[in-house]
Amino acid sequence: MSNQYVIDLNKVSLGYGNHEVLKDIDLKIFEGEFLSIFGENGAGKTTLFKGILQLLPTRSGSIHILGKDVTNTKDKTWLRTQIGYVPQRHHASRFPISVFDAVLLGRWGTSFKYLKRPSKDDFEIVEEMLNLVKLDHMMHQDCRTLSGGQQQRLNIARALVRNPKILLLDEPNTHLDMTSRDQLDDTIYSARQKYNLSIVMISHDHVHAEEVSDRAVHLRMGQIYGERGA
Repeated sequence: MSNQYVIDLNKVSLGYGNHEVLKDIDLKIFEGEFLSIFGENGAGKTTLFKGILQLLPTRSGSIHILGKDVTNTKDKTWLRTQIGYVPQRHHASRFPISVFDAVLLGRWGTSFKYLKRPSKDDFEIVEEMLNLVKLDHMMHQDCRTLSGGQQQRLNIARALVRNPKILLLDEPNTHLDMTSRDQLDDTIYSARQKYNLSIVMISHDHVHAEEVSDRAVHLRMGQIYGERGA
């Protein structure tokens, strides 16, 4: 872990309409760091992710990603190449699609789109990520047959095929049993080590958050209440 910031929030306030959810958030995430953000429902955890991804306009303050000011940027293309995002609820498709093709879709808009077909490099990186998340033996299987834990590992593979430097995980362990949660933790650890990822994870479980991360930040009623760890 270096002393360079990959995410730097300075006095950031975010909200919806007249409702302010987050106020004057100061938060810095280091290169290679695994940071967990925990708190009760409604504390503003997912809103914080939306601000980092610029899916929600910043009311005040500034957001820098990898040294670049992205505060209220209109160009989201660069952000999508730098940040892999696994949302809280990402259900399997209702339509038949193979595990391989589902992960390949994560490359859409990078090297292929519309009339431009996927390249050999696209196929190779999909195979690499499926091997990383230990789903390579299921690449031709229908996504609808996957367990909850397998689906989450697929979602991580789909986020990583763009070769991002930052990975955002929104409650990745929700509704998983202990075995599936441990497998997912191992997958996240392996990805971090292999690709020197900076990871930010939202969690409602502060005990688990502290176990798997370098630092855990407590978000309460829209403000940082404290932190634990390094």
